Amino acid sequence: MKKNILCLDLGKGSLGLAISRSGMFISPLTNLRFHAGDYDECIKLLMKEIRNETVEHICIGLPLYPSGDPCEMTPIVDMFIEKISPLFPNVDINKVDERYSTVEASDMLRSNNKNSKKQKKNIDSAAAMVILERYLKLYKLGGKVFVHKNKQKKHLPIRKEISNNNI
Repeated sequence: MKKNILCLDLGKGSLGLAISRSGMFISPLTNLRFHAGDYDECIKLLMKEIRNETVEHICIGLPLYPSGDPCEMTPIVDMFIEKISPLFPNVDINKVDERYSTVEASDMLRSNNKNSKKQKKNIDSAAAMVILERYLKLYKLGGKVFVHKNKQKKHLPIRKEISNNNI
């Protein structure tokens, strides 16, 4: 079972963080705010925030259009991964489809009596929790973290993908 998994939800001016230290339970860390588009500042804030954490795996939300096609943030996430990879030389960094994660996070916060105004400071870390939950479910199912181009929201286990030629 994977442990000490850090999840990142990268935005244009914010970064939501969540962690699973056990591989089962997920905790929000914080939302980092930085000047829009200044990803070097974001990385400095990230490293300061997690300096006391043991990170063995990283997953990061991959932004896509509902169709599964890349959006304007997709290459920014790829660039961000390239920038942080040298800082975590022995850590796998996996991209996880983040479609509708903010909607799910908003619903989760609303069910905990957080209205839209109260959600603003927690929404990114809540979305990171949703993304990390997806990652853990895929890992436990023997699935592969990838972007599935069909219009379904579910990911198939590797064995079904190969047998059905759905790779």
